Amino acid sequence: MEKINALKAGSNAAFKAVFESSWEKVYRYLSNKTGDADQAKDLTQLVFIKLWTYRLSLSDEIPLDTQIFRKTKQVLIDWLRGEMRKRELTSLKSLETVDSGWDQINHQTDITNHLYWAIEKLPPKRKEIFELRHIQGYSYKEIAERLGISTKTIDSQLVKANIQLRKILQLSIWMAITGSGFLN
Repeated sequence: MEKINALKAGSNAAFKAVFESSWEKVYRYLSNKTGDADQAKDLTQLVFIKLWTYRLSLSDEIPLDTQIFRKTKQVLIDWLRGEMRKRELTSLKSLETVDSGWDQINHQTDITNHLYWAIEKLPPKRKEIFELRHIQGYSYKEIAERLGISTKTIDSQLVKANIQLRKILQLSIWMAITGSGFLN
């Protein structure tokens, strides 16, 4: 709690102490996940940059190690998404002469675009709950504490979000298969 308050207050000494006590653990985790020591160092640095940048949003109710691990997971997920985009671009370049390959990529891209579009169309509170659970990895209990709502409400909102997203994705798949285009 004291470390969190000191970080929020902008204490360089507190940040240095947190960095020194957590750096190796974060680095080992990222090194195991990426399989690349240099990439793991870069990502570890990014975790601590984000910790400092977003220090005012740290929670007093969640242990600092847990919050650092969440930031680490989010940085890893963002990196993995970037790697997927790079692979998709590489795939696109290698399939330039194969029409069926282009069709498949375009359908996948349409579906991905529909998913992002569908998430954006969720009502604000439902979207926030969905993102906290499925993107940031919070538990029902942590979301409930953070938003001041019951876990039953969270469950209900996630069920509704999944139904809404499933309907839009089913339509997206049908549109991709039939070539009907993207929803506006």
